[in-house]
Amino acid sequence: MTFSLYQIVLYRFPLDKVQYPKPCVIVDITQNGILGILPISTKSYGNDSKFILAESDSEFVSTGLSETSYIFGNPVLDIHPSLVIKVLGNLTGHLRTEFIDWIG
Repeated sequence: MTFSLYQIVLYRFPLDKVQYPKPCVIVDITQNGILGILPISTKSYGNDSKFILAESDSEFVSTGLSETSYIFGNPVLDIHPSLVIKVLGNLTGHLRTEFIDWIG
């Protein structure tokens, strides 16, 4: 599999001692191919620091997600590319531009 920044991938993300497939966005790729990913959730958890991927947005379909979701700015998790289950989609257009501005 080939990866690029701002792709949305499925990864078996370890949360609260439970590992299950979860969408994540790639925010970094090191020279040796390690991926820096941020988790994506359908729950906002009352966290004010989140980027919203709204189902009603015209660019939403390119994400590969099925419902409004939230990206949190941390933690960035470094993973080996072999741990990615599959690529779901990409942040494109204005969603990509706004996300890059948000993430800094």
